[in-house]
Amino acid sequence: MYSELVDQLRCLDVHAESWLVAAADVTEDRHIMRGVLGCPVCRATYPIAAGVADFSGGARVPLPANSAPTSADDAPLVIKLAAMLDLTDASGYVVLCGAWARLARALRDVVPVQVVVVNAPQEVSMGSGVSGIVTAERIPLAAGSARGVAVDDLPGLAEGQSRTAFVRSAVAATRPDGRIVGPAAAPIPEDVKMLAADELHRVGTPTGGQPVLKLVRASR
Repeated sequence: MYSELVDQLRCLDVHAESWLVAAADVTEDRHIMRGVLGCPVCRATYPIAAGVADFSGGARVPLPANSAPTSADDAPLVIKLAAMLDLTDASGYVVLCGAWARLARALRDVVPVQVVVVNAPQEVSMGSGVSGIVTAERIPLAAGSARGVAVDDLPGLAEGQSRTAFVRSAVAATRPDGRIVGPAAAPIPEDVKMLAADELHRVGTPTGGQPVLKLVRASR
């Protein structure tokens, strides 16, 4: 977990929002590889191991179905992802959920932005600009803090957890001018305005909690 991103992490318990405090045991190039996160409000703790902050309560979530490492065939998809996330510079950070996480390293080769991977395949290593989170429910990030979030078909939720709640947390974590990337077949949240789409993916932006108005033809 990149030390400067710790301020963007949030406790999953229900109480007044507060940043978390990190105690690092092992660091590598400003990344906390082993340590613990603590909430000053409720005293909840979240361990960090191998650079991954575990918000799952100890219950590791299922891995995405597509967990293969990147290959040369992924190069067009990496460029497409950078374009969908509107990565024109290296400021801020982006979030790649599930199978998207395997493109984290290749994406940083295109634009050296900080990347947070959520419920990533085990093959994805942390450090050097890539930070990890494991969660069984929603994404524990500050509201409006991410440049963009890419969500896959199966973001590795625990059994019985709502994908809708996960997607809502992804939208909430995205800044007002940010980008949200999702599968073309997935429903569009009402607080997301669609910007572009093809046969595989949709790109939208948050509407600040205001539902997008839908025009309908009046019946006669």
